[in-house]
Amino acid sequence: MVGCPGCGSKLVFDIKTQQMKCSYCGKFYLVSQVSERSKNAEEHKESADYAPQPAGYPDYFGQDEFGDEFSHIGGESAPVNDKEMQVTVFTCSQCGAEIVADADEAVTWCSYCGSPATLRSRLSRIRKPDKVIPFKVTKEECVARYLAVARKQIYAPSDLIRMGKAESFRGIYMPFWTYDVDRDGEYRFPGMTVETVGNTQVTTRYMASGHLNSHHEGLSHDASLTFDDYVSEQIIPFMEKDAVPFDECYMNGFYANAADQKDTEYRSKILSMEGDLIMNHAKWQFRSIGLQESQAKSQLSDYGAYKVKTKAELEMDPVWFLSYRRGDRVSYATVNGQTGRLYADFPASPAKFFLFSLISAIPVFLLLNLMLTAAPSFVLFLAVIAAFAASSMFKSEIEDIFTKQCHILPDPKTDKMKIVKKVLSGIGTVLLILVFTAIEILPDLLSAGSELSGVFRAEYLYIIVTAVILIVLGVRFFKMKNKYMSLSNVWMNLSNGLYFLVSAVAFAVFIARPADDWIYYIIAFAAAGIVALSVTNLIRSYNILSTQKPKQFSRSGGDDDAA
Repeated sequence: MVGCPGCGSKLVFDIKTQQMKCSYCGKFYLVSQVSERSKNAEEHKESADYAPQPAGYPDYFGQDEFGDEFSHIGGESAPVNDKEMQVTVFTCSQCGAEIVADADEAVTWCSYCGSPATLRSRLSRIRKPDKVIPFKVTKEECVARYLAVARKQIYAPSDLIRMGKAESFRGIYMPFWTYDVDRDGEYRFPGMTVETVGNTQVTTRYMASGHLNSHHEGLSHDASLTFDDYVSEQIIPFMEKDAVPFDECYMNGFYANAADQKDTEYRSKILSMEGDLIMNHAKWQFRSIGLQESQAKSQLSDYGAYKVKTKAELEMDPVWFLSYRRGDRVSYATVNGQTGRLYADFPASPAKFFLFSLISAIPVFLLLNLMLTAAPSFVLFLAVIAAFAASSMFKSEIEDIFTKQCHILPDPKTDKMKIVKKVLSGIGTVLLILVFTAIEILPDLLSAGSELSGVFRAEYLYIIVTAVILIVLGVRFFKMKNKYMSLSNVWMNLSNGLYFLVSAVAFAVFIARPADDWIYYIIAFAAAGIVALSVTNLIRSYNILSTQKPKQFSRSGGDDDAA
């Protein structure tokens, strides 16, 4: 580490000015100056010129009484080659995180899990990055972006919202492999169009062929096994226009995550990304022939038909990082330190959810009570519908948890279909309740002696609908069992079992049609209790989806006060 030539204190990279700033006397220096002087500190004895001070900061002239050369901070280090850096690795005994820090720093607590346990240290060599994108977004801007989103999360825990302040975020340089891909060869893309001429349907097949010579730059993938791929994909891309040759000066005042994956690990994924880019261009260029995307993509994946070259460089990219721990699980908020793009997990507070639901339910209950006096059978039927809707939401949430826990890559088409299903399910539930409400009150609106009054026997419809719901719940219970069990949580499948049980009892009651109203109400209250239990489990499941168990992040030479 290189110290200030004026006072010998630590120099850190200042985001606003993109210069090196003394943490004590506030002087500014160009990164190129500090880098050059640090390489030649022992033999370079010329006066230390420093950068003009930015507007709003004090200006300094002349030589300082402490001398004109940059002072060294830290102990000696063994010589390493140009492609490696020697670092001290501290291992946390609680979470296993490997914290990489300067040799002269005393690391007495784990900056990942917060454990004050004693950390074991060892010297290690890591690959020196090729490029770095310096931080562009300040900590204050990062906090503002986070709070703008966090304050809209009405169910998020209050202490998580309060955490959205400067001291909670840490600047971390994350390693990314960036690839340049060149492809050369002959392509053959099939196409098909279908048109109707009179009463005849005409199908025309095409084969687009030619020479492909493509070049793509800046395709990236995080180089850390511990940095969740899904999270990293939410905050990319990083703009390569700001990338500069790697210099340790940019890391001063920030943490860093050391790369633990080779570039060859992601070559096939990068080639698939490159194939998608080619296909997007081909679909536009050959839009008139109805390009068969799946077959064309399959042809692109035949790398034997092409001459493919890839060049990979290790790049350190800036990320603002916040972690919120509750029990043995952690949720994260990450902000792209260059573009400001935000991704955040927001777990839900059960207390907030039930309080909001209670407040919302009171006016609805009063309104319905003024408009409608519901029969006991109708109350029970609504309870069954609510249980079925809650079961559907729970099933969808568990599938999302299963996908995340098993690290299954999301399919955009499947995700769109799931959103459509959720919307249709919600609309269908509301319409079903409205239809049966109309059926329930319609006989009362008819005249007392009307012949039509005997036609509307809602109980028969209750039996039919409840039977269908019962079948669906039974199939759902056994179909989802493997996914529930894979999450190692038996309670997750209990809700579906209880839904099936209460629906079966309601079905029997609708057939038997007992004269005592209290039987209907008891079963309806039981169904409501199961819905409440399910909602609690649903919130718990959602919190599993929005959090994860602590992983092992490596960080180096950080400063929590970096801005």
